[in-house]
Amino acid sequence: MMRRCAFCWLCATVFAALLTTSQVAQAQDVATRAEEIELARRQKHATLWPEREGLLVGPANRLLERGLLEGIQNGLGNNGWQLLFTGTRSAQGQTFGIGYRRSDLFHDALDARATVRGSLAGALLVDSEVEINNLRRSPDTFLTFYSKYERSPHMEFYGIGRDSRIEDRTRYLLETVTEELRAGYRFTRNINAGVEINGGYAHTGPTSGDDVPSIEAVFDATTAPGLFDDTSFIGYGGFVGYDTRDLLRGPRRGGFYGVNFTRYIDLSEPGTYSHRELELEGQHFLPYFNETRVLALFASARFAYAGDDDRVVPFYILPKLGGNFELRGFNQYRFHDNNAFIAAIEHRWYAFTGLEMAVFMDAGKTVSNKGEVDFSGLNYSGGIGFRFRLEDAVVLRFDIAKSREGLRWIWSISDVSRRRF
Repeated sequence: MMRRCAFCWLCATVFAALLTTSQVAQAQDVATRAEEIELARRQKHATLWPEREGLLVGPANRLLERGLLEGIQNGLGNNGWQLLFTGTRSAQGQTFGIGYRRSDLFHDALDARATVRGSLAGALLVDSEVEINNLRRSPDTFLTFYSKYERSPHMEFYGIGRDSRIEDRTRYLLETVTEELRAGYRFTRNINAGVEINGGYAHTGPTSGDDVPSIEAVFDATTAPGLFDDTSFIGYGGFVGYDTRDLLRGPRRGGFYGVNFTRYIDLSEPGTYSHRELELEGQHFLPYFNETRVLALFASARFAYAGDDDRVVPFYILPKLGGNFELRGFNQYRFHDNNAFIAAIEHRWYAFTGLEMAVFMDAGKTVSNKGEVDFSGLNYSGGIGFRFRLEDAVVLRFDIAKSREGLRWIWSISDVSRRRF
């Protein structure tokens, strides 16, 4: 009962704070908006980080200004060749890759990139993206074409539902091909919305040569719907986001609130795997003590539903919890089901130049029916974290998370406050 009450208080705190409006930045007497932003950043940096910078900070900052961080993550750094160290799915091993980008094609109207990434465990990702800017002479209009082939040989599955057992841990191969067209408009600095059309192919298969059994040793098409049944699909949907965060990586104030909806149509007869997905996400950041302390609040819910009794959602598409971002004390892909929701609270504080520390608590679960979305049977995890910053951006995250299933050590160059759509 105490755990339930504690979580009720946590969720009430989270959702109440998400309604808090972001503070209005003070106007500066500068010639351009770019100068205003730069001046405010320098003033804040001087206030927050008063200590003298080390010998390595200057060169590192210059690398960041040249787009090193964006290049490492997704190939969106400065023009030219990029080194990448993320991109493949969790549990596939350390990613290594190269990419190439040009953002100045046709007088800056076209931005194109391509990457190849993989891991020693056999994962492979090949993708390309072309973005057309300034449609109809509007700098706020965007149109993006995205293409991806992905091979992930170490996907993990424990069964469906909040009562799945860690003893049933299995692995499977997932291969996907995706083509996506996304178009949108930035109504203001903070609000953007758009539509997307996509299509692709998905294949699941067994794994071998591992200490974790292949999925067919424990599950079948009844307990893992869609197992070994290749699927071709098309999809369409829309999204809207309201983003007032002051920083994209490691924000200290503001928030992000978004909705994403997608309808997937199974092209094979009788359309067994046609379904819909709805995602709701909210983040809010409350600074105090001159922004050297931050209370970060997170809440999200994901729903996948087929609508008809003769249709199901494939197990590899089901909402998931566990890993490096949600329920951090549990393994990647630990919980699967039609509906997933989570609330988290994190307190961060300035330790010394370039380092923040944090304590956090996560709580959530996956359920089969939306009517089961309540505060009973929740999974909890919590821990302590270290966030390394350069030029105010979080460039490395180290979390130690604890749950009833043990202790997890998390190294990541992705910030926990990432925007997923």
